[in-house]
Amino acid sequence: MNFDGGDVIFREGENVEGIFQIYSGKIKVVANYQGVNERVVRLANSEQLLGHRGFGGQMIYPVTAIALEKSQVTFIPLNTFYSAVKANPELAFNLMMFFADELKSSEKNIRTKNKMTAKEKVISAINTIIEAFGFDERDPEILSFTPSRKDIASMAGTTYETVIRVLSALEKSGCIVQEGKTLRILDREMLGLNDKGFC
Repeated sequence: MNFDGGDVIFREGENVEGIFQIYSGKIKVVANYQGVNERVVRLANSEQLLGHRGFGGQMIYPVTAIALEKSQVTFIPLNTFYSAVKANPELAFNLMMFFADELKSSEKNIRTKNKMTAKEKVISAINTIIEAFGFDERDPEILSFTPSRKDIASMAGTTYETVIRVLSALEKSGCIVQEGKTLRILDREMLGLNDKGFC
């Protein structure tokens, strides 16, 4: 299945008919909070799974998956997926660990973000982008993909205006350079969150 940037792979509220594996490209997973605010809850790329959050209960997707760029995704019907898991204990174990890691990460984000300043939230979002997508192979300082400022605000749980202001402050302090829509990370260590502060 081929998708262009902005295409919806599956939508919140749809019935779960299978699971998706990303062959190439980059995807954002978003959830609606209180029926109004759309929040980016996950970034995913090659070889990762999509749609597993809909398993159990009513078997309805609680999130929406949207392609950020040209992406190829493989659809695996539920029966095929279930048969593969039952026949392969190693696959079942790896999936269990994947689900556990994702749950742990979600819980950690909820706990820590409640205590963060707006600046810390934006820095945390940038680090999440780095962990998800990494850097350009041709230039190890440039993010391989920089989401829109609106998506960064959604990830951080703050406003677009706050993201613009924080990025400008980070640029002035020598941590990043904004090259159009792309971010260049000059000092990853300084961009880390710690007790001694950051950029």
